[in-house]
Amino acid sequence: MENFKRELSVIIPVYNSAICIKDLIYEVNDVLVKLCVSYEIIVVNDGSADDSWKIIKEISKENENIKGFSLAKNFGQHKATLCGFSNATGKYIITIDDDFEHKPSDIIILYQAIKNTNCDLVYGIAQNKKKSFIRRTMTSFYKFISKVENPYAGLGSSFRILKNDLVQKIVAHNNHLFFIDELILWYTSDINSCDLEFYISRKSGSGYGFISLFRLSSNVLMISSTMPLKLVKSIGLSVSFVSFFVGSVYFFKKIFFNSPSGFTSIIVSILFSAGLILFCIGIIGEYLGNVLMMQNNKPAFYIKEKT
Repeated sequence: MENFKRELSVIIPVYNSAICIKDLIYEVNDVLVKLCVSYEIIVVNDGSADDSWKIIKEISKENENIKGFSLAKNFGQHKATLCGFSNATGKYIITIDDDFEHKPSDIIILYQAIKNTNCDLVYGIAQNKKKSFIRRTMTSFYKFISKVENPYAGLGSSFRILKNDLVQKIVAHNNHLFFIDELILWYTSDINSCDLEFYISRKSGSGYGFISLFRLSSNVLMISSTMPLKLVKSIGLSVSFVSFFVGSVYFFKKIFFNSPSGFTSIIVSILFSAGLILFCIGIIGEYLGNVLMMQNNKPAFYIKEKT
């Protein structure tokens, strides 16, 4: 039986949130007090340029359950969350954004959900979130192509609760290129979700602009996932098969039927050459996918429980 110092650890990655971080920490603390469980609040300042860190330090002095960490520069939300994971001691770990887009009281819903279902992870999914057309299109496209590799991909949310043992597996992958929800899918499919209300951010703007979202999605697809390689492999093998087939048809027509002089030889040469090249690309894609997974230390298996 594992011993945990606390029942709950709540991680709040913070970036330029001086306008609202004080209220958020106080509200989260009030919710955890009402739950009557042992807890800690880990606030990670991700290189904020405003007074966020000053406020965090002041609040942490008032309450021993509140811990503050300040990163040397802006590393991004996922790496700031990783910092919180590395210092969390709770049996269950909750992550929540710093802008009140999720209501702190909904922490109770997530906590009850993971206790009742005993799953590894529960996401809080916003049902009424309004996004721009471009952002909706990018999100839908990303989720669609992600499901090529894993049917659970695209379900993620930054408002989540995880078991500590799953968090420890994620912490072990302390690499430069790091995406939490991708690593989660390496270890478990025992995932649940709760439909929650979404609220307007109290910050002036989104932490992820169009360029940031595009860069993040590209890194996930190209580095953390083998989906692009699988796509290239499938296309390469499919087109090579079609090319060989069409080339064989023209070759057959040349033997048994009259065909324009020189036409068949050119078509057959192009199709067979293209087919061979694409077939080889498909094989290379398979090898690169295996190398990528070994480089990223993707586990061969993960024992969740034993007797």
